[in-house]
Amino acid sequence: MKAAYEKSSNKRNPSPASSSPVTTSGSAVFRMGQTIFWQSVAILFALMLLSGVLTQLIQAGSYDRTMRDGTLMVVPDSFRYLSSGEGHAYPFWRIFTAPFELFASSDALTVIIIILFILIVGGAFALFNETGVFMTMIDGMLARFRSNSTMLIAVFVLFFMLMGAIFGILEEIVPLIPVMVLVARRLGWDDFMGLGLSLLPAGFGFSAALTNPFTIGVAQELADVPAFSGMLYRILIFALTYGILVVFLVRYAKQFEQGGAGGDTTNTTNTTNTTNTTNAAVSQIESQTAADTRRQTAVRITAIAFGILLVLMAVFSFAHLSDYSMPLIALGILLAAVSAAVVVKLPRGRAFKLFGAGVAGLAPSALLIILAMSVKHIFESSSIMDSVLYSMTNAFDGLGSVTGALAMYMLVFVLQFFIPSATAKAFLVIPLLTPLGDLLGITRQSVVLAFNFGDGFSHLLYPSNPMLLIALSMTTVSFVKWLRWTIGIQLVLFALTLVMLALAVIFGYGPL
Repeated sequence: MKAAYEKSSNKRNPSPASSSPVTTSGSAVFRMGQTIFWQSVAILFALMLLSGVLTQLIQAGSYDRTMRDGTLMVVPDSFRYLSSGEGHAYPFWRIFTAPFELFASSDALTVIIIILFILIVGGAFALFNETGVFMTMIDGMLARFRSNSTMLIAVFVLFFMLMGAIFGILEEIVPLIPVMVLVARRLGWDDFMGLGLSLLPAGFGFSAALTNPFTIGVAQELADVPAFSGMLYRILIFALTYGILVVFLVRYAKQFEQGGAGGDTTNTTNTTNTTNTTNAAVSQIESQTAADTRRQTAVRITAIAFGILLVLMAVFSFAHLSDYSMPLIALGILLAAVSAAVVVKLPRGRAFKLFGAGVAGLAPSALLIILAMSVKHIFESSSIMDSVLYSMTNAFDGLGSVTGALAMYMLVFVLQFFIPSATAKAFLVIPLLTPLGDLLGITRQSVVLAFNFGDGFSHLLYPSNPMLLIALSMTTVSFVKWLRWTIGIQLVLFALTLVMLALAVIFGYGPL
């Protein structure tokens, strides 16, 4: 999941649900854009072809492996090339059957579980958007902290960062962006602040993840690390990121209080679209009432459900229950969404339609996952995976474990430009980086952290991510102006993550 998305064919402007969620039709369902989808398919298929060529050029080899603390790990200095009698020729034509062979391999269950998880969560959040639960939460925060701008900024940033950090919500907040832009304007700020109170914290939270199931969850599953373990260090990273972002936004907001002009958000291309979108948001906000009991009940149910899920995630990180983490989390999110829909009396037909649209919007991610995992299957079936690891280990020889981890970070960071889907990237690189980390003395938890950093922060940096461009199109901020406004804090966080990753390697961030 977590690729880039386009607006669905529904032409209505995304906006908060009205006071009657039953009749609201403003929730947006996102689907993967055709351009980015076919680009990702082409890249992954090219990697499959390259893998097939390598099977004909590289001699099969093998490392010995041993169990350590319940994890199968590579034994350093045990590599040997396989003789013709030990290995077997891998026919080139099998690269075309690899996606099907995958479902008869030992990885089949993992692939199926993660695909189902993504689809279920996609459908569930389509229901959440329609019920107006998140909009009601925003209204409550605005009503309570409006008189204190610094506190209001801190609360909104925390809310959206937690959405991204805990549940991996990023694309799903796009329908709320026009609302937050409207909030910023009413408070005397500009569109930059509207994005700074929504898109920026959601993206940074997604990157400084705590339990993000689409990055931390999937990567730890593939790296054979206990689900959501290593939480304390990630909490520190989250807190530092949160503090930096709040300071950045508070300082920017002070310009308006001191009579400064703020940023220039003039963009003639987007002005008409933004005016229409925010006007729609105005009419819906003005029609809402604070006494909407059903909506408040739905919010309480959602809060309780998310609280229970947080407890479960904590339990999974300390107990040997990792195999059950994703199914239970998906079930919990689905039950919370269904409960919210029932409470606000969303018609059954409408609910099924929305859930189906949410599932369909993320369905292309399943193909990307299968293609990415097929690369690993080709490497393992031809017995060249360990040969590639041996060559990479020799290339990294003498660089040290810290440099190796930073190189992993940069590899994922660059790959993000071509393959925005976090889950597909995890399936592609984690099976290779994990044993490489074992050989370089890098803990598997640090490998997961390097992947998360490389994938996350670039979501708000690369113009190849249509989600970012769609979000900006709902405001008067162009990509160039967005880049100019955020590049400073992006560089600060890039430096911070390099330091935090280096410290993780130095101190042996665990568990293994």
